[in-house]
Amino acid sequence: GRTGTRVPSLCLGTMTFGLQADEPTSLAILDRAFEAGLDFLDTADVYCLSDEDLGHNERLMATALSTWNGPRSEVLLATKGGMTRPDGRWDRNGRPDHLRRACDRSLKALGVDRIDLYQFHAPDPQVPFTESVGMLAELQGAGKIRWVGLSNVSVDQINAARRHVEVVTVQNRLNPWFREALEQGVVEHCERLGIGFLAYSPVGGGRLNKKLPAHPAVK
Repeated sequence: GRTGTRVPSLCLGTMTFGLQADEPTSLAILDRAFEAGLDFLDTADVYCLSDEDLGHNERLMATALSTWNGPRSEVLLATKGGMTRPDGRWDRNGRPDHLRRACDRSLKALGVDRIDLYQFHAPDPQVPFTESVGMLAELQGAGKIRWVGLSNVSVDQINAARRHVEVVTVQNRLNPWFREALEQGVVEHCERLGIGFLAYSPVGGGRLNKKLPAHPAVK
C-alpha cells in the first residue's frame, strides 16, 4: 500500500501451524524464515483447532520472536479477527463487540502493544459490513492497530470500507485454479488505489499443491 513500508514479495502464512504442523516443527519453520530474511508473517486468532485454543498461532509468533536474535522492529506481524472455531468449524462473527474482544486477545497473544496489520477476516452476512469496519477504525483510533486490512472482500466492499477507514491491504484467495480475485476485478482495483494485495493459498492449499507441477501455467 501507500504506507512507505517495504515488505518482501513473499509473506509466510501460518494457517497450518497447529493444524498440520506440531509446535516444534512450526517454531523451526519460523526460525528458518527469519534466517532467510522473511520478515512478514501472516496469522489469525482462529488458526487453531477450536475455540478452546484461540490465539494458538499468535502465541507461536510471540515465542519465535522471543528467541530470535534479530531486531523485533524489522518483523511485520499481520493477524485477523472476525471468525470463530466452534467445534472446529469456521464460522464468521463480524459483530463489533466480538472484534473488540478478538483484537484485545490478539494483542495479548502476540505480546505487543499495537498490531502492525489487523485484517477483518471475512464479511459476516448477519452484520452490516460498515459496522464491522467501523470497529476496526475505532480500534485504530485507540492505538491498538497500526494499519487496517480486509480479507475475502469484493470491489464494492473495499469501496464501502474506505469511506470509514484507510484500507492498506486486501487479502483474497488467488492461485492457478482459483482466479476470482483477478476475474472479479479486486486485484486491478487494489492496484488502481495503491492498496497492497496479499494472495492467500497461492499454490492451492493442501489438496491442490501436489498438482501444481502439472498446471499449464507452471509448465
